[in-house]
Amino acid sequence: MTMPRIIFKCRYIKSAADHAENLVTYIATRDGVEKLPERMRNRPATEKQKFLVSDILIRFPDTTGLFEYEDYLANPTMENASEFISASLDQNLDQLAHQDVYVNYIATRPHAERLDAHGLFSDEDIPLSLSQTAQEVAAHPGNIWTPIISLRREDAARLGYDNAAAWIALLRQQRNIFAEQMKIASVNLRWYAAYHDEGYHPHCHMIVYSVDSREGFVTKPAIEAMRSSLAREIFQQDLLQIYTEQTERRKTLTAQSRDTLQDLLRQMQAGNCNNPVLENMLTQLAEDYTFSAGM
Repeated sequence: MTMPRIIFKCRYIKSAADHAENLVTYIATRDGVEKLPERMRNRPATEKQKFLVSDILIRFPDTTGLFEYEDYLANPTMENASEFISASLDQNLDQLAHQDVYVNYIATRPHAERLDAHGLFSDEDIPLSLSQTAQEVAAHPGNIWTPIISLRREDAARLGYDNAAAWIALLRQQRNIFAEQMKIASVNLRWYAAYHDEGYHPHCHMIVYSVDSREGFVTKPAIEAMRSSLAREIFQQDLLQIYTEQTERRKTLTAQSRDTLQDLLRQMQAGNCNNPVLENMLTQLAEDYTFSAGM
């Protein structure tokens, strides 16, 4: 069984001199993940795919942390190569395009779950103007962070995070944690997001910034704190089960140890073992176990 895990990336948009237009066009215009014919999916990756994978790994070394790359390494088929190429470009468009292009892309691309005319959402239950939001983000003079949160399909489905409504509730609940960790006053925090119901690894794109361009600073510990907070909330059902199992194991071990000590005491009291010092120690230990178990 694959261990539950969340991938959380949090970078900020940089002014890119080289927009790598061919890659932007590829990811912004293609129809989601390329659906290969069934007969081709398990064939070995093509030379062109291998070249693209190598190029992506050079351009974006952190893509080695994607679920799709793990799948490709384990089984380098045409399907897994296609999934990795698509996911890599999707999750690095913030480094390849201007802010307004990025906002439009995450809100309208295929597989973005649409809430109205697009898939963008934020703090309020009011319709967002995509063009106005894109212009607002593009005109922002300060740093703009672009978190991406990704799950494996089986975890998302099992835990109920395979729909936009669950992600809306999650991110609204977590927004103050984002503000705290990103050193942004809560009232100044602005964020937008879109859920992409993508292939084997559904994910959520975010845009986060402060209306005060002087605010905002993100460290590696802060990124880990945000990831951990998201993971605790998403996997709370799993954690509750783990805690319950651990508690039951402790109770079983305590009962077994107490029974063993009491049996040994009975043997000593019956004269089968003559050691007064050990007897006193075991008596005290047995009493401690009894007291602890009754707490």
